[in-house]
Amino acid sequence: MPLAGNNVICNAHFKKDWAGATGLPRVRCHLNQAGKKKSRRVTRAKKFAGIAPRPTGGALRPIVRCTSFKYNTKVKAGRGFSLGELKEAGISKKKAKTIGIAVDHRRQNKCVESLQINVARLKEYMGKLVVFPKKGKGEAPAVAQLQGTVMPVVQPKFSAKSRAITAEEKSASVFYGMRMARATARMVGVRQKNADDKEAAAALKKK
Repeated sequence: MPLAGNNVICNAHFKKDWAGATGLPRVRCHLNQAGKKKSRRVTRAKKFAGIAPRPTGGALRPIVRCTSFKYNTKVKAGRGFSLGELKEAGISKKKAKTIGIAVDHRRQNKCVESLQINVARLKEYMGKLVVFPKKGKGEAPAVAQLQGTVMPVVQPKFSAKSRAITAEEKSASVFYGMRMARATARMVGVRQKNADDKEAAAALKKK
């Protein structure tokens, strides 16, 4: 019996080839999720026991800003510390890799603020670091294995007190100011060329 009114015609796509030409099922059903969850947990426990007493969360990562104008206010863990940050902290690249510090030789510091934050992070880590002696060269200190991320990144909290909007702020247009700044940056070369041409023309007139 057709549906009344201007409705969408049913077009169900029940065309999965479950068996396939070979007769073997193509679609896999994950029916043992509880068992897989336990096996993954056991595998993780074995891995952590194998790398002990190193932290379970891996190497120390730097604090970096998220990309784009939209997400630049947030911070996250980066790939590795730059060579400039390691140099400021007094740590060599080879030594950093042996004491659980991630290194990224391609990363560059674009501002002094990020450099200082990560240098302070490295110095704090070095102050807390416990280095175990090699086998047969001393007694290992009794230190529990650190569970989780090493010095996790915390989002900064910004708080601003409310105040009354001034008359100057009401009359100003943020959109207009942004567009003018964008146009000024774009026209720097053209305006400089025009100014140079005027100076050259004035110099020719004086002659």
